Amino acid sequence: MVLGRGLLGLRSVSALGAACVRRGLGPALLGVLLHHTDCRKSSTMDQGTLRVELLPALTDNYMYLIIDGETKEAAIVDPVQPQKVIETVRKHGVKLTTVLTTHHHWDHAGGNEKLGKLEPGLKVCGGDDRIGALTHKVTHLSTLQVGSLNVKCLSTPCHTSGHICYFVSKPGSSEPPAVFTGDTLFVAGCGKFYEGTADEMYKALLEILGRLPPDTRVYCGHEYTINNLKFARHVEPNNTAIQEKLAWAKEVEKEFSGGVNTGGSREYSKTPSLFSPEGEVRYRGAHSAVHHRGGVHLQPVHESEGEDGAAACWRDGPGDHHAGHPQREGPFQGAPGLRWP
Repeated sequence: MVLGRGLLGLRSVSALGAACVRRGLGPALLGVLLHHTDCRKSSTMDQGTLRVELLPALTDNYMYLIIDGETKEAAIVDPVQPQKVIETVRKHGVKLTTVLTTHHHWDHAGGNEKLGKLEPGLKVCGGDDRIGALTHKVTHLSTLQVGSLNVKCLSTPCHTSGHICYFVSKPGSSEPPAVFTGDTLFVAGCGKFYEGTADEMYKALLEILGRLPPDTRVYCGHEYTINNLKFARHVEPNNTAIQEKLAWAKEVEKEFSGGVNTGGSREYSKTPSLFSPEGEVRYRGAHSAVHHRGGVHLQPVHESEGEDGAAACWRDGPGDHHAGHPQREGPFQGAPGLRWP
């Protein structure tokens, strides 16, 4: 898996690579399937009892309404636009009981208080006291119930210290489970290291999410697919799997809903690697992918340079945050600090 620059500075990438090298991982592959849908619009993924309504929000966020088909109870993941959530709840005729907040950033938790006023009595869950309207603080492996669905809380600190991913399953059922990864895991990328270390992200990606059942459906918090794949191509220009995935994403850009899954069977578990000291992951000016854990200053690659000569893939700016203003129009809004050639 390659880390997309819109979310990670190069020093963070190098540090994560170092964590992998220290553990003897070589080309580290994340064994999670990411299937793709056809449009960045509200759509329902019916997996049987477990149903997921995808709700695009802001410029590139995703909210998710989780519905238990048996009891008609529902939970909402990161309801940054409360009115849209309420309209969807009414459309489906379900009872909203729970808010699952992945982390405290405004573009994920900023709608909690308003939603609580619109729908009194909600259980607002999260792993960080900074989450607005929090009523139930959870920890690693805490469990919750949404109707007949089981929700397991997975602590994945790094993007923020209190980040939680939610693994949802139907006990005793053969239908595939789902995991809601917030800003920890995206398609071909992961969240920026605001409050954590490379070792923590390594554990989150490989030791926690990477060990979930192979049929797990992955629902990420943002649409960064093209950005991340461009960075993957920058790192591994001869990787044909990356080239094919990027070409596909560009082809369906206007109708694309990113890395969330609604049927289909496009597998993204085999490419690309996290970072390896061999081959294409070597940057000019560095004799290995990582010189030391803290990272190194690496040379820009000319084909990715922006107008002022800075490498488009790894440029960090003051206050750079993935929830800022998009750099381009359309469903694949870029992250701040990433310029397009």
